[in-house]
Amino acid sequence: MDNKIVRQFNHTLLWPVQLQALRREANGSQLLYWDNLKRNPGPWRYVEDPLLINDESCLIGYEEFVYFLPYVQRFLYGVGDEGRGAQSSVYIFKRDDVHEIHVRLNQHDAPVMLDVMRLRLYFFYDIDIALIAIEVAGKDIALETAIELMDRLGRPYPPAWDSSVDGNAIQGAHCPFEVKFIDKNGAALATSDYANQNKFLDLVRGERQTPVASHWEYLLLPLIPAYRPGKAIKYYQLENKRIPIMTYLSFDDPRALTRGDMVRLGFAAKWGDSSTLPYAKSFLANFETENCYDRYWDVEDANSGMDTRFFFCGLAFAMITKAGLQSHALHRQFRHQFFQIGLIAHFHKAALLSMSNRFSRAVERLRVRDFESVKVFKRHVRETLEVFLRFNNRYWFHEISNQVQPSDFFKRWGHQLGSDALYAEVREEARDINEYLDADRARKTSDNTTRLTVVSACGMVGTIVTGFLGMNLYSHSDMPTQTKFIIFFAVFIPTILLSLYTVLISRRIAAFMEALSSEGLTWREKFATFHQIWGVDKRAAARARRSADGFATDAD
Repeated sequence: MDNKIVRQFNHTLLWPVQLQALRREANGSQLLYWDNLKRNPGPWRYVEDPLLINDESCLIGYEEFVYFLPYVQRFLYGVGDEGRGAQSSVYIFKRDDVHEIHVRLNQHDAPVMLDVMRLRLYFFYDIDIALIAIEVAGKDIALETAIELMDRLGRPYPPAWDSSVDGNAIQGAHCPFEVKFIDKNGAALATSDYANQNKFLDLVRGERQTPVASHWEYLLLPLIPAYRPGKAIKYYQLENKRIPIMTYLSFDDPRALTRGDMVRLGFAAKWGDSSTLPYAKSFLANFETENCYDRYWDVEDANSGMDTRFFFCGLAFAMITKAGLQSHALHRQFRHQFFQIGLIAHFHKAALLSMSNRFSRAVERLRVRDFESVKVFKRHVRETLEVFLRFNNRYWFHEISNQVQPSDFFKRWGHQLGSDALYAEVREEARDINEYLDADRARKTSDNTTRLTVVSACGMVGTIVTGFLGMNLYSHSDMPTQTKFIIFFAVFIPTILLSLYTVLISRRIAAFMEALSSEGLTWREKFATFHQIWGVDKRAAARARRSADGFATDAD
């Protein structure tokens, strides 16, 4: 089994969360999440220059920078055609207090000790999401342990609970028995509470929100879950059940892995005997073509040196390669260039989920007969449409590099995450809502036109009479100014009141005019619609209106 020992194990969790909108300042300006966190950063430190985040010499930053197309460089590093003064799209914080993670997969297991290589928090301009990236690493880990870590470490909450073998303890199903964050001095900073069944049940019962295990809560502080009281930045979960992952594994002989091993690595599935498959054969019939990227994996010739294989399986990305000198470059690529591709792919999906959620919540809260509800709905929808427009033009990339491998990676990653289908769905939602707003505006314009037409028609009689006379009926030029004012207001006020009353009953007057112009109605029915202006004989008037509407429709 030595050839199934993972010589180098790097495991990255990319966890997107939905952020609760911040309150507005007194001057109406919107608070920004990164500015808010700068005021109370806790253990986080703001990264001034994303290009130099890994290395002040810029060697690693240079390799990342030239890997991508200019508009992707502008997104990741805040630079491009405009130079360093360009508007940043990504705001990064990092922390260094968590030195190790100790993971006990089962109650009686010894802890697996993993070094924390990266711990970052990403905010994105104009998008209400954050993305937490944590990378851990270990050496000489048994394949079984590595697969179990891939399957169970990235669980924000237990989906259910299992009793232990001796019956004395419970363990979160599909979760580690215990996770501890350790500082540089060996002291525990936070410990998981997957077994605290009452906590998770009470939160779901009382708050109707997906709970978060205590060690993950600690990791995001001073950000807090939405169900916690306080004025800090609050977040909701976007992804269910497991955090998206990226994993690098090197072996003495990766070809010693069976198909069952590779399927488990690709899907981050539960460990099982290497001679078995975790899923049905029919389900895995197209595994090699749909989920494996074999540009550098020669199935037939073991001596070709093509010993690297990549797996794209939904929320899980994994790569296996042969340990040795040539694997160092791949390991470096995994931690930097591939990491950035994964960051963009998961950001795309999270942003689309966030906007879809905003659309659905806006429609869900709409009450068409409540004027205030309609006003709030329109404001929220217009804001979301603006965000989607900017996302579409600023963040939605179809190509990220003119190199073949990163281009293929990005397309496969997005396809496996379902981002293309989700984008089409959000675009359709935006189109439907925009059409609703256009129809509503057209309806209101039509109603206002009808009212103005009725008012104009009613006022036309007086206008024609006075115009026909062509002179003043009464001479007021010699009267005192006070008398003129009295006469003016004696005419002005009734005219205003009459106009307002005409507007109030304009729908009924319009119905009468429609009935009057209809050749299919009898004079009796037309007379009934005249009476309905003042609410007389409502049944007959309603029948007459329906008849008039029918004839008008036929005429149209």
